[in-house]
Amino acid sequence: MIMKYRQLIDRMLRYGIIGVSGVGVNLGVLTILHHLWPLQATLTYVIAVEASIISNYVLNAWFTFKARVHFAGLIRYNVVSAGGLIVQTAIYKLLLLQHLNYIVADLIAIPFGTIIGFILSNVWVFRGREGSSSHDQVNNPVTGAPASPPGRPGGRR
Repeated sequence: MIMKYRQLIDRMLRYGIIGVSGVGVNLGVLTILHHLWPLQATLTYVIAVEASIISNYVLNAWFTFKARVHFAGLIRYNVVSAGGLIVQTAIYKLLLLQHLNYIVADLIAIPFGTIIGFILSNVWVFRGREGSSSHDQVNNPVTGAPASPPGRPGGRR
């Protein structure tokens, strides 16, 4: 029982680390697009969020859930993220109406999408996909080469 909670806490921490990288992707894309299309706040925001969703899916599959990256998983992750995106965008828009800076509004809105995303990723997107078969192996998202989980040589599960 303690091991299950320890694994969940470890997974939450890893998800949080990836989330921080997603904030960087989100803010970078949002800043660039905001300067290109300053009158398109909602469009630029949604594009920035989707860029961070794709980045977070790949990194979470590899680092947090030790799962293979595949298109069906990305679709599931996007479905899960859509709920978070709707909530997050609504909060963002409300904060913009209060004349908050778009970066501040983004930083306030992000945690709401993150909480929804972790819960649903844990119970649906990646559930039962860790080490699900002997031929599954995790690939490094940068090089595409098999990655070895800590303490396991050769990338085999």
